[in-house]
Amino acid sequence: MRLTVILMVVCLYCTEQAEGGSVFIYNNLRHGKFLKVHCKSGDNDWGWHVRKYDGLYHFSFKDHILDKTLIWCHLWRGRNFKITQTFVAYESKKYKSRHTWMRWSARESGIYESIGGKPFQFRYNWGDKL
Repeated sequence: MRLTVILMVVCLYCTEQAEGGSVFIYNNLRHGKFLKVHCKSGDNDWGWHVRKYDGLYHFSFKDHILDKTLIWCHLWRGRNFKITQTFVAYESKKYKSRHTWMRWSARESGIYESIGGKPFQFRYNWGDKL
């Protein structure tokens, strides 16, 4: 019984100490073009969203205490949203700093990434296989 109580206290403490970050996805496609977004992890599904040109989709999350957080996103663009790309938007093992802001920019030329306020860098072509 005493061990159970100790384990519960430790688990509660670890949950409270979990740190997280934020994912931002910008629609930087051509004027008038819509972007469909769906992001999820093993524990969370942030749902389906459509953003107009120059729109922003954002969510925050808590990291798994054992660095197991993996978030992937699906983006669609084009007529009837037939052009798509799936990518890892955040992976806790990859980033040493917690409270990370992951910024992604969907452009006609591809998907661009910015970590912690650094300039955007090209990351994926539309339709790339990962």
